[in-house]
Amino acid sequence: MAQHRGAGVMAEKLIVYPDAGPSTPALFHGNLTERLRRLGRFELHADTPADEQEFAARIADAEAVILGWGMPDPVLASAGALKIVAFTGIGASNHINLDLARDRGVLVCNTPGYADVTVAEHTLALMLAGARHIAALDASVKAGAWDHSHVGFDLRGKCLGIVGLGGIGTRVAHLAKAFGMEVIAWTANPSPDRAADAGLRFEPLETVFDRADIVSLHCALTPQTEGMITGAHLDRMKDGALLINTARGELVEEAALMAALTSGRISAGLDVFHREPLAEDHPLRRLPNVVLTPHSAYNTPEAGFAIHEMCVAAIEGFYDGRPINVVNP
Repeated sequence: MAQHRGAGVMAEKLIVYPDAGPSTPALFHGNLTERLRRLGRFELHADTPADEQEFAARIADAEAVILGWGMPDPVLASAGALKIVAFTGIGASNHINLDLARDRGVLVCNTPGYADVTVAEHTLALMLAGARHIAALDASVKAGAWDHSHVGFDLRGKCLGIVGLGGIGTRVAHLAKAFGMEVIAWTANPSPDRAADAGLRFEPLETVFDRADIVSLHCALTPQTEGMITGAHLDRMKDGALLINTARGELVEEAALMAALTSGRISAGLDVFHREPLAEDHPLRRLPNVVLTPHSAYNTPEAGFAIHEMCVAAIEGFYDGRPINVVNP
């Protein structure tokens, strides 16, 4: 059901959120809605379109769209009035055809940094859960046992290897330093200033996997990074080392990851997967040395407000002649 329909203010400009979640309307009460209503008419649909036809109908007259999940090519091609899409996330290219949007004169903006703190804290939660066997201990106690056979390890004094030092990776580095960890990192664009800011040193990727007790992935998914973590990298990890992935599942070769985890030589904390939702019969669900969360590292009210505020700011900037965070210039 559409909500927040403004009236009488620059009515020729229609802004539509066609695929919001049930909890999203609460974020738009007050300031965000008023800001959009100053630009034109705002419609929010707190559900997913049933099919492409319904999706196309919802945005048929829209100049601006806030996109929650993804826009199929036929829907994008049919949106004749569309000028800007503000995507609620970072990896817009996985959810909308940027080349097709550019060909149709549609700017696509994303929301970098909206969940740096949120995802970094979830990363630390997965580290602690893996290091201290939290999931197994919880299940054991709830099943009536009082089992002390799961021996954990301290984070203090361990080496954390970060792969990809953007906003999230930098925040993870600061949190890890607070735990007393040594931090090393690999990034495609190292510099002394970035190393000093994060309180770490840069190393070759192979060295990160050789030395780290915990490796945490924080790269964006691009054609260059897809499958960048191979079986050869996983083979370099110490026995008992922990792999954390709150970035994208496709960064790691899936067959190699399954082989390493099935062997029991390493363990993992995973929030992201090659195919989502994770299949009910996927072997990962049965491995005792893996902690799984359902791509929810970003999911807090604080991050939810931040992502939508950035989308509103992107639309305001577009209409003010100052587009921001454009990913298909």
